[in-house]
Amino acid sequence: MLLLAALAANSAIALDWQAPWREPHDAAAAANRSDEYAWRLFVALNWPASPMTRAADRTAQLGADRPVVWESWQSAGDVYLEDGKDPGPWAHADPAHPAAPQRRFETLSLQDLLKARHIVDGAMVPLADPIAAAKRLTEIRMNRQTYEYIRARELYTLEGQIRAFDQNRTVSFPYGAKEVKAKWRPISESESSRYHTTLVTLADGTKRLYGLTALHIVSKDLPHWFWATFEQVDNPALADSEGWQLPSRDRYSCPATGTDCNLAPPNIGLEGTVWQYYRLRGTLTGYVDLEGRPELLANSELETGLQKTASCITCHSRASIGVIAGAPARLPIFDSRMNDAPADARQRRGFSGLPLSEWYRGLRSDGHMRPIFQPLDFVWSLSQAKSTKGSVQIDRDAVGRLE
Repeated sequence: MLLLAALAANSAIALDWQAPWREPHDAAAAANRSDEYAWRLFVALNWPASPMTRAADRTAQLGADRPVVWESWQSAGDVYLEDGKDPGPWAHADPAHPAAPQRRFETLSLQDLLKARHIVDGAMVPLADPIAAAKRLTEIRMNRQTYEYIRARELYTLEGQIRAFDQNRTVSFPYGAKEVKAKWRPISESESSRYHTTLVTLADGTKRLYGLTALHIVSKDLPHWFWATFEQVDNPALADSEGWQLPSRDRYSCPATGTDCNLAPPNIGLEGTVWQYYRLRGTLTGYVDLEGRPELLANSELETGLQKTASCITCHSRASIGVIAGAPARLPIFDSRMNDAPADARQRRGFSGLPLSEWYRGLRSDGHMRPIFQPLDFVWSLSQAKSTKGSVQIDRDAVGRLE
């Protein structure tokens, strides 16, 4: 209550746009001016990165054709290494020389890759390059505060997370911790004036141009983090898009009309840059609205198939680690409790509304103890941690079997 009162008392403070490259750290603005705060973060994190310091280049202009600040952060693939190895001291990624695509982007595990097949000239052949075969590429990046917290507590390894569980040790990231999740699609050179782009070297040595289609920004500015998601404006018209199934909510860009006006805000430096073609789909600072209804937020690229039940904050509240029958386990991401759950995996349901205490601990109706899970402070990337003992199967279905 004291925190909420303090935030309300400072809600009239205007956001500082005088130094747009500087990342904001303002809990009052995040809570009370959430849509403007989202755009303020968007500008700062998409500011061109200096090739020397790999931080925001104050001498550059927004929209310069080069990697941006969040692209200099550590990739999840460089944090959660094979065999749970220590990723070493923080070192900014070099945007001019990005990591190998197999580490930068989420791909099949080596075990799954050996089994994977795709169609070439009408025949099923082994999938040699999952990057080249993917219609979209997904990556997760984290800033220094996030990285150093993970490393200091050895949460980069599965055993380190289980120790936190065994010792009932709270996982709580420091304020200022951030993660982004980005989605890219192959584009033609003629489309590049409307996209932030990256050039990816494929396994055969050829280069392919990709355009940024979606960007989740998650920032520990509030106890339950601050959540914002952006999409490229052309997404709903793409041939393989399912469209925007929830209306956008952007009070900052749409002060005089409905909050789904589908505009970018004027006078913050977006005009004449590729960033003018991106839209805020919405923000989240709580689980429910003033009437107790679940707050939903979806990105058509990152929540394909479950937009109408998507809630970033509730989904991430289930980031966890536990042990069932001696084996590591995690709460499932998708809600499979519905009797009419569709067979098509693209039509799964998400979790929304207030988290339930029984997700983490409690008694079943038959009196037996339910599995206990240790929350991981909303950070789902921790589920990528590997075991120091090699391949270990993580049980994501145990909870459903025990209910």
